Amino acid sequence: MAFQLFGACMAGVFIGRWLDAQMHLENPTWAVFLTIFFMLGALYALYRQLLRD
Repeated sequence: MAFQLFGACMAGVFIGRWLDAQMHLENPTWAVFLTIFFMLGALYALYRQLLRD
């Protein structure tokens, strides 16, 4: 479960940084947004998984 949360956060960071670089943004707008979005998605998936077990 920890690796799932960690992987989701890292995916959000790397994809967000790539998007920020492609759009030549000075602030890490996409990195922050996608990290939060992926983290919420991973927490929801974890919640659903815990309800099943």
